[in-house]
Amino acid sequence: MLLPEQVQRLVELALAEFAPDWQVTGLCSELSLHNPDHWVSGLGTFGLILRDRHSRSAKVLGWRSGDFRDATYHRGISYRVLEAYADRITDPIRRYFEEIGLLTPGRASQRGAQATAVRSSINYAG
Repeated sequence: MLLPEQVQRLVELALAEFAPDWQVTGLCSELSLHNPDHWVSGLGTFGLILRDRHSRSAKVLGWRSGDFRDATYHRGISYRVLEAYADRITDPIRRYFEEIGLLTPGRASQRGAQATAVRSSINYAG
C-alpha cells in the first residue's frame, strides 16, 4: 500500500509526463468505502484536487460533489494504477487520465526523453 505522500508524488510525476498543464493542488487523502461522499475505485483509493495551470479549472478526484463551483468530480485514483505507473506500466494511468478528461484518447503528450524509473524513489509502507 502507498502512503498519501507517495501517491501525491506519483500523480505529480504522471501529470508532468502526460498532462503538464495540470497540477496537484492541496493534500492527497485516502478515501473510505464507508463514506457515501467518497467516490472510490475499490480498496486503496485516493482523492486529490487537480487544477489547470492556465484556465484554473479544477478536477476533484474521489468525491461525488463539493464546494468547488467550476470543478468536475471524478472517481478517485487507485493505488494499483499508481503502482503500475511506478513500475513504468503507463497504460492504466493514461486510461485514467483519458477517463477524467486530462488526455484526448490516442493523443497523450508523453515526454519520452524525460521519462524516468519511478520505482527507485518509492518506499513502500508494508
